[in-house]
Amino acid sequence: MISRPAVNGTAAHILVVDDEQYMCDVCTRTLQRGGYHVVATSDPDEAVRALRVGGFDLLLTDIKMPSMSGLDLANIALERDPAIAIIIMTGFASMEHLQQSVQRGVADFLSKPFELEHLRLAVDQALHKRSILQDNLRLRAIAQLLPSSEQLSTTLELSELTGILLRVTLAQSGCRAGFLVLADGQYPSLPEATLAPAGMALAQTAFTDQQARPAFGEIYANLGDTTLNYAFAVPLRSQGEVNGVLVLCDDGEQALRPGVQESIMLLANHAGAALRNAYLYSQIEVAYQRLQELDRLKSEFIAIASHELRTPLSIVLGYSMMVHDQTQGDQHEYMQRVMESAQRIKEVVDDMVSLRHLETGEAPPALESIVVQDLVRQALESMQPLVMSNRHELVALLPDPPLVLQSDREKLLLIFNHLLSNAIKFTPADGKIVVAASVQTGAAIVNGYEYLIPQAPDPASSWVVLTFQDNGIGIPEREQRRIFDRFYQVADSLRRDRGGIGLGLALVRELVTALGGLVWVYSREGAGSVFAVALPYTQA
Repeated sequence: MISRPAVNGTAAHILVVDDEQYMCDVCTRTLQRGGYHVVATSDPDEAVRALRVGGFDLLLTDIKMPSMSGLDLANIALERDPAIAIIIMTGFASMEHLQQSVQRGVADFLSKPFELEHLRLAVDQALHKRSILQDNLRLRAIAQLLPSSEQLSTTLELSELTGILLRVTLAQSGCRAGFLVLADGQYPSLPEATLAPAGMALAQTAFTDQQARPAFGEIYANLGDTTLNYAFAVPLRSQGEVNGVLVLCDDGEQALRPGVQESIMLLANHAGAALRNAYLYSQIEVAYQRLQELDRLKSEFIAIASHELRTPLSIVLGYSMMVHDQTQGDQHEYMQRVMESAQRIKEVVDDMVSLRHLETGEAPPALESIVVQDLVRQALESMQPLVMSNRHELVALLPDPPLVLQSDREKLLLIFNHLLSNAIKFTPADGKIVVAASVQTGAAIVNGYEYLIPQAPDPASSWVVLTFQDNGIGIPEREQRRIFDRFYQVADSLRRDRGGIGLGLALVRELVTALGGLVWVYSREGAGSVFAVALPYTQA
C-alpha cells in the first residue's frame, strides 16, 4: 500500500464521478485502502452540489457522461477551488481530449481500463501538485493582504475599525454583505443589511468553538429584497480569546473558494489583534476621562476648601491666642492644645493653597541668591522641638564652601520642611535622620544612585543634591511611584496613625518641578527611606 498524502495535516478528500456505478465502487475501494476519504456518485448534478459545498482536494471524473461532460464538471470545480486536483478517466482517449484536458487545468489523464496501481500513483502525484499550488496561492494571498493589514493599523477607534475591516474583507471576498458580530451582540454591517437568525446562530457557533464555518442552504442574511443563502463565519482571535466573528454572506453561486477563505482567515488573525487594541483603547479613553473628572473635582475641592477654611481658621487662631495669654493652669494647657490643633489645620490649608497657586500659575518663582547651607540650618532649627519630643538624632552633613543658588527662598524652605517633617513622622523614637548636601554632575546622579529618578538629567550639567535619610518604617516598592500623587497615602485611610491627607509629597514634587529640579525616593520596608532633591546649579 502506498502512503497517502495529507492536506493541511489530514487525509485528502476525493470526489469520484462516473456514470458507471461499477467504476465508482472500484475507485472508492482502491482509494479508501490508500487512506483517503472518498465520496462517489454516478449523478453529475449531485456532484455539482457536492462541489459547491466544498471541502474536496481532488476530483476523479469520467469525461463522457450522459448529462454532463467531465470537462464541464472540471470547470465548475476549478471555479469553486482553483487549486483542486483533477484527474480525467475515459475509454475514448484521443489527442483532442488530451489537449482539452490540459487546457482545463487537468492534472492527469487515465485511459480505461487502467491498473489500480496507476490510479494510486496518479492520485498521489495530483495531490502533490495541489499542495504546491496551494502554497503558491497562499503566498500570493499574503502579499495581497499586506495593504489590507496596514489599513487595519491606521486607527484605534472601534467604529472606524469595523468599517475598514468590512470594506477590506468584502473587497477581498467579493461577497455581497458583511457583518461583524461583537461580544455584546451588536453587528455592524456593510452595506445596510440584516443578519437572519440562521446567520446569528452560525456566528454564535463560531464564537463558541473558535472555528471558521462555511454554510450553505439556509437564509443567512437579507439585503433589501434579496436573500443570501451562503455564509462564512470567521472568529477574530487575540491572545486565545474570541472578541468578534466576521460573517460574509452571498448566494450559493458565489460561495468563497478555499484560497479566498484562507486569505480571509489570515486577515482575521490581524483583525482580532486590531479589534482587541481598539477595545483596550476605548477602555483607556473612558478611564482617562473619569480620571480627568476626578482630578477636576479634587482641584475644585482644594479651591473651595482652602477659601472657606482660611477665614474661620484665622478667627479661631486669633481668639485662641488671646485666651491662651489670659489663662493659667489647666485652662492654659487646654488652650495650648487648641492652638496646636488649629495650627495643624492651618498647615493643611496652606498646602492646599500652595498647590492651587502652583496649578493656576499664580505663584511664579521669586528668584534670589540663596546659601543652601543657611536655608537647611533654618529648616533644621524650626524642627528642633519636634525632633526633641521624638528623641531623634538629627545629623547635618553640609560642605564648607557656601553653595549659592538662584532660587525661591520660600519654596525651598517649604520643600525642606515637608521632607524633614515626613522623615520625623515615619521614624520611630530614638531613630536617626541625616540631611546631606553636595554638588554632583548629572552623570554621577544617574550612576551613583539607585533611586527612582523620574528622568535622566543631562550628564554634563551640575546639580545641588540634598538627601533626607531616615531609618524608619520604609515604603513598599510597589507604592514608591505613587507617593508623590495628590491625596495618596501608603497606609489605609481607616488605620492611619500619623495624620495628614496626602498632600505634602505632592506639594514637594510640584514645588521642585517649578524650580526646574528633580525629586525621587529610594526605600526598603523596615530599612528606612531616602528622599533626594536635585536643583540646577550654576557656579558663580
